[in-house]
Amino acid sequence: MSFLKTSRMTLRERLALHIGYEAAVQAPGFAGGPEVLQKAGKRFIRVGSQYFIPHTLQEIVLLGVPHEATGAAAIVRTVYAGAFEGKLVRSGLDFVELLVTREEEEEELLMLIPFGQIVSLEKLE
Repeated sequence: MSFLKTSRMTLRERLALHIGYEAAVQAPGFAGGPEVLQKAGKRFIRVGSQYFIPHTLQEIVLLGVPHEATGAAAIVRTVYAGAFEGKLVRSGLDFVELLVTREEEEEELLMLIPFGQIVSLEKLE
């Protein structure tokens, strides 16, 4: 698969695959702890007892599922966190899926970032 070849999956469809597992969401002024993703509807997702509009979120971290995903090394620039390195797992119709290592975390994080939060993607050689 080429670096930016788009899958035909939407953010909603990707979230629907994770229902019943933990997710953590981050938005301006809000960082939620891990709670169970209960619903991925057309307009809202339900995480724990709260409803969120997926495309307004900065990132959604998928937890609790062992992942065997691999991806192309990339530099990702976002409107909320500047530039950071990650592995591009999937580019959907309206989101990117990344594996990211953060210093404060013990393992790689599998995260979904809506396109509205992405400034650029650059392949690392």
